[in-house]
Amino acid sequence: MEQRRIVAFISLSFLVLVLHSMLFAPKHQPRKQLAPAGGDQQAEVQDQADVLAAAGNVAQGDGVSDQAEEGPVAGAGDDVPPGDLAPPDSVDLEYITLGSVAEDSPFRLLATLTNAGAGVRRIELASDRFRDLHDRGGYLGNLELMADSTAGLLVGAVGTGTPAAAANLQVGDRLLSAVHAGKRTVLSAPPDLAQLLSQSKPGKQLALEVIRGGSPLGELVVTLARRPLEVIRPESENVMMRAGKIPPDLPAPPSFQFTLERAGKSNLSKLERARKEQRRRDGLPFDPNLKELELAGVELRDANWEIQQRSDTSVTFRQIVPRYALEVTKRFSLAEVPVDSLQDREYPGYGLQVDLKIRNVGTSETDVAYRLDGPNGLPLEGWWYANKIGRSWSAAGIRDIVARHVGNETVQFGPAAVATGDAEPMQGGPLVYAGVDAQYFSAVLLPKKENLEQVWIDETRSVLIGPNPKRPAERRYCNATCRLITHAHSLKAGQTLQHSYDIFTGPKRPDLLARYQASGSPQHTLGDLMYYGWFGSVAKAMLGILHFFYDIIGNYGIAIIMLTVLVRSCMFPISRKQAQSMAKMQELRPEMDKLKEKYKGDAQKQSQAMQELYRKHQINPLAGCLPMFIQLPIFLGLYRALMVDVELRQAPLLGNAIRWCSNLAAPDMLFDWSSIVPNFIAHGTGMFALGPYLNVLPLVTVGLFLLQQTMFMPEAANEQAALQQKIMKYMMLFMGLLFFKVASGLCLYFIASSLWGIAERKMLPKPDAASATSAKTPISKPPPRSSKNGQAKNNRSNRAKKKK
Repeated sequence: MEQRRIVAFISLSFLVLVLHSMLFAPKHQPRKQLAPAGGDQQAEVQDQADVLAAAGNVAQGDGVSDQAEEGPVAGAGDDVPPGDLAPPDSVDLEYITLGSVAEDSPFRLLATLTNAGAGVRRIELASDRFRDLHDRGGYLGNLELMADSTAGLLVGAVGTGTPAAAANLQVGDRLLSAVHAGKRTVLSAPPDLAQLLSQSKPGKQLALEVIRGGSPLGELVVTLARRPLEVIRPESENVMMRAGKIPPDLPAPPSFQFTLERAGKSNLSKLERARKEQRRRDGLPFDPNLKELELAGVELRDANWEIQQRSDTSVTFRQIVPRYALEVTKRFSLAEVPVDSLQDREYPGYGLQVDLKIRNVGTSETDVAYRLDGPNGLPLEGWWYANKIGRSWSAAGIRDIVARHVGNETVQFGPAAVATGDAEPMQGGPLVYAGVDAQYFSAVLLPKKENLEQVWIDETRSVLIGPNPKRPAERRYCNATCRLITHAHSLKAGQTLQHSYDIFTGPKRPDLLARYQASGSPQHTLGDLMYYGWFGSVAKAMLGILHFFYDIIGNYGIAIIMLTVLVRSCMFPISRKQAQSMAKMQELRPEMDKLKEKYKGDAQKQSQAMQELYRKHQINPLAGCLPMFIQLPIFLGLYRALMVDVELRQAPLLGNAIRWCSNLAAPDMLFDWSSIVPNFIAHGTGMFALGPYLNVLPLVTVGLFLLQQTMFMPEAANEQAALQQKIMKYMMLFMGLLFFKVASGLCLYFIASSLWGIAERKMLPKPDAASATSAKTPISKPPPRSSKNGQAKNNRSNRAKKKK
């Protein structure tokens, strides 16, 4: 009885710990104060016109150079631009693609950029290992379709390696209709084609009626593929995937937007503080949805930039700021993976490089600083079951802001903290990296500085993009990004400020992340993004064993079962002793009940008698708790491993042909029941939000737990024991709710472990009846209580005997 109470208490504590680990994050730890970047950190601009103009180089340090350009043509602050400072009358919207999505190409990704804000619209990974987990329909390619004024849809982009490119579809083509499964669909809006693709399957064919150059081209037959994973994409597509509809006026800006923080005497932060103060005086609350400000006369965030140069691997955008006599260029480039490194999965080919230039084309000296936004629109995959590990209470979203400065640990803020204004700005110190961290993928900016100690960034902020949900539970899905704000540089006439950044957009593989070093420093890499939280060493050990088994068997599901067998085999001596101890406890239960009855009113003597009984028969009442304590870190380690290791994402149990158990890092998803269950169950948040799929493995797991209880739990000897057993059964039902959205790989571990435990107990020899009887402790019976009638009867009997 005492052991069952202890086990019940340990089980309850175990459940609380599991619930805390799955639904919450560790408490925020105060970080070291960063050294402020004062005016002394600003590198002075030295006049090296003769050397730099001849060499065309950029001065290392603050990134300011003298260039051999055409003579200055305007003064900073002139309202009317002379000559070539006049911006173009109008620039049309365009899309540019770099790289390829084909797995056999020399690129690891396909990037689609836009001149609207000169940013990155989407990045798709070129690997069969990284496919979209939610969209299992046909993939044609992201064509960036626009409704044409005449008829059909205008194709804005065709990425290399996509099915559309293989079918010779070109930019500028108009799609009038599509034929799928013998049915023709007229295409009048982009959702028409998206709906058609969602109803198709990879490997199927789609016929497109195309007009090219004003002439009918006939029908192009496209063989559809499976959609690749997009590390970056418009946030409207994430919202559509999760909610099924797009709210009106939802912003979906491109990633890596740029604007001026300071130009001359104008300062954007001062304008924002003034607006914030005015709202405070007006009694208005914090609102992250306010439209982004720009300096007067500056149109860089949303305007269409001129495309100055383009190729298969790079594109250069250019924009003129006449009011301040500045020329701004942004160049994105993508490097090919060398032929001898194509099979090297850890080769650092996941990302772009962006080069920023601000040139003073005026006649007078001016101060310049800029803002560079980070990535946004990272994947929301697994929004209904995913639990990302956070370094603090404020970091537990699906997509968190991360940043690290030299001499400090990585700082992480969740989107909920950004939405409520609790994400404090990070000021000063040399920046190592900053970006957005998702569960298995990250998009991060690394300043390309010759010296790691150089200070470019004066402040790093966390910024919310889009609406702030009213429900706190919805804030973990918000779209947030980082914002890098530089300190001011003084540019003389003809001088140029140039900064370059590496952009990592790829999977979180430890060896791959370790190759992305800040300024060549092995101590400052993206490896810090791999965070396992509690029991991190156990999680790494579990992953090492899993990968070892996978290399042998080629299936992570079987590898998890083999891991379970290994763990239970190592624990067999302990679990066997536990089972034997439990059996002895059952044998001695009558004796224990007698002791409890004997010392019913004296708890101390009852405890002493119980301990004496345990010592006499060599029983440890806590032996049943030891296997649980041993398995707890193993369970949490495996749980954390499934949450972090990208290799287990999209790892199937039976193959990718069916959805069930096609991702061991997610629930098994047997059946889509979203159309037959209430919305708060399918799409809500909280404990009773079970998600849009019926999962069977958690039900099997809990069923085996109940079976073990029924088979091996002794019959209740009294009402208190019966109540404890009922509580344990209810706890198992509570575990069913907790485990319903647990990764199928973790359920495999519990199922295999439970079956092992049942077999182990069944093979345990039953105790011998004779030995059990001889092992019982003789307990003297207490003398019968005397009574007046009984004493009188004894006295009469004794007198009668004497007379005789």
